[in-house]
Amino acid sequence: MSVDTSTAKKRLDAEQVTLLAENFLNRMGYRRAGLHPKKATIEGEKYLVEVAVKKRTATVQVDLATGEIKGFQIEETTESGGSALSPRNLLIIGAVAAISVAVGVMKLMGIF
Repeated sequence: MSVDTSTAKKRLDAEQVTLLAENFLNRMGYRRAGLHPKKATIEGEKYLVEVAVKKRTATVQVDLATGEIKGFQIEETTESGGSALSPRNLLIIGAVAAISVAVGVMKLMGIF
């Protein structure tokens, strides 16, 4: 018995489509972004692969039958429970507050 290779389709698995998605994102310029796979799921005739890209999430659609990239989307991730201010902004606010207090003290002392 022989298997006809033209009719036998090799189905992709989650590991293969994750590698396809990572390679695609690398080619799109996200080489240094530190790609971290999060999830790979099948929806109909395509895989949806979610990859963390810094503070964003990339969703790559891979055709289940052919292994072709059918589309992708990159969205900002929303962090819940954390501060909306970055450390840089907090530093700037602290510096402005310190200068304001210093000017107020100098006015009270009669320096200004």
